[in-house]
Amino acid sequence: MKNSQLILQAIDYIESNLKQPLSVPALSREAGYSLYHFIRLFQGVTGFTPGDYMARRRISEAARDILSRPQRTFHDISLDYSYNDYETFTRAFKRLLHTTPTHIRHKSNPDIPLLLHRIQQTDLPHWSSQKSATPDLIELGEIRLQGPFITVTQDQSVIGRAWEQLFSNLSGIPDRKLPEQYYQLGYWPDNYEDDGISFHIACELNSTRPVIAGSTLQDSFEQTNDALPIRILPPARYLRFKHQGPSAEVSSTYKYIYGAFLPRTEYRLNLSYEFEYYGQDYLGPHHPDSISEIYIPLTLL
Repeated sequence: MKNSQLILQAIDYIESNLKQPLSVPALSREAGYSLYHFIRLFQGVTGFTPGDYMARRRISEAARDILSRPQRTFHDISLDYSYNDYETFTRAFKRLLHTTPTHIRHKSNPDIPLLLHRIQQTDLPHWSSQKSATPDLIELGEIRLQGPFITVTQDQSVIGRAWEQLFSNLSGIPDRKLPEQYYQLGYWPDNYEDDGISFHIACELNSTRPVIAGSTLQDSFEQTNDALPIRILPPARYLRFKHQGPSAEVSSTYKYIYGAFLPRTEYRLNLSYEFEYYGQDYLGPHHPDSISEIYIPLTLL
C-alpha cells in the first residue's frame, strides 16, 4: 500500500471519529505503524501532524455547527467534539481560529475564520506542489470587471454557462482590454456555506474612473451596468498563488491556501473576496499543465 493511501485511510478513521475521544497513539496503532513513523509519515503526506489535523478539523466542524445550529449551546457543541470543558474549547478556538465561539455565532469577528475542510485523495497532488512554492506578495491598482454575475450553491455547471454567456457577449463590452484579460471573482456572505458563493465571470475593462475618497469595498461591488454587471475592485495588497491542472481541481488549491498555509502565517483576512486570473499560461479548463493565478486580498491600499 502506498504511503498516501495509508494516510488517507487514517484520515477516514479520524473523520469517522471526530466526535469521539481519539489519541494519536491509538491512531498509529490503527494504522499499524510506530508512533514516531506514523507522525512523520502523516506530516510528510499532508503537511499536518495527526494531532494538529484532528484539532483543526474538530474546531472547524464545531464552528460550522455554531453557525448552522443556533439553538445549540456552546457547551453542548464542545461536548460533541470531545472537549471536556468549555474553557478548553474556547482556548482551542482562539489558538486555531484566532476568534471565539461568541464572535463566530454573532459574526462579529473582523477576520475571516480559516476553516479546514477534510483532505481528499484529489487534494494531495496539489498540496504537494503548493508546499514547495512560496506565494508572491504584490500590490494591484483598481481593477474594473464586466460580465455575468451568478450565485453557486450545489450546481457547479452554472459557472460554465456563465463563461459561455460572457464569450457570447464580448462584442457588447467595447471598453474591454485587448487582448482580453479574464477573471473569476468570488465573494461570499457570512452564511456562504448555506447560501452559496457569488461569482463574477468577467473580462477587464480599459477605462478608468477617479477613485472616490472614503468609498468602501461594498460600494465598489455595487456598481452595475444595464447590460452586464460591473464590479470595481479597489487598490489592494494580495497574496498570489498559482494553481496547475484542470480548473475543476482548483478547490484543492483553495483548501490548501485557507486550511493549511494561511493559518500558519500572521496574515489576517477581513476582505471577503478573492479572484482567479487567467493569463498566457492558462491553457484551458481541462489541460493538466494549465496555470491560473489566485489572488487573496490582505489589505486595501
